[in-house]
Amino acid sequence: MLIVITSPDRIENESELINQLFAEGLEILHLRKPTWIKPAYESLLKSIPPEHKRKVVLHQFHELASKYNIKGLHLREENRLQISVTELVELKKELKRKNLTISSSFHSSEEIERHKNVFDYVFLSPVFDSISKPDYLRNDALGRMNDKWKSTIKTDIIALGGIDASNISKTKEMGFNGAAVLGAIWKKPEMALKTFKQIRTNYLK
Repeated sequence: MLIVITSPDRIENESELINQLFAEGLEILHLRKPTWIKPAYESLLKSIPPEHKRKVVLHQFHELASKYNIKGLHLREENRLQISVTELVELKKELKRKNLTISSSFHSSEEIERHKNVFDYVFLSPVFDSISKPDYLRNDALGRMNDKWKSTIKTDIIALGGIDASNISKTKEMGFNGAAVLGAIWKKPEMALKTFKQIRTNYLK
């Protein structure tokens, strides 16, 4: 599973770049724009062709899910902490009835353990030193996923943080079910497509 997370900032020709990524085989796009207002967020979502909207996961404005045929919803950490595990289980059931996935972000295996079987997949970070956040350094405790531990979680665990073409293949060796990239793609938007192609090639090796 290879995921691209959008830059939180406005990117020139962003919708065109996103659609080019889909054309090159992008499986899942997480639409994350924490400071955007709803009209701008929805405008970007509208610019994605119908055949690719089913690959989009919303980080904000979850109510748009009923309007567009999207893949799922991502629950931000601050929102997740306000909901009990029991409530999250019920939310997952409700979303499953609507053919939507639910995901969230974590920073320790212990956190995931407390929420096991609640999410369809989760991000675990930082696996490597972050590209987009210079002070967000790798957590060596996340260096390898134990197979026995993963079998009890029954949730796909996606590596996040500092992933680029040079190290994405290592995430498989570390036992992750997939990888998510952000800074490597959007640090140089003019190179986004070329960068993604190399990342995807190395990941599929």
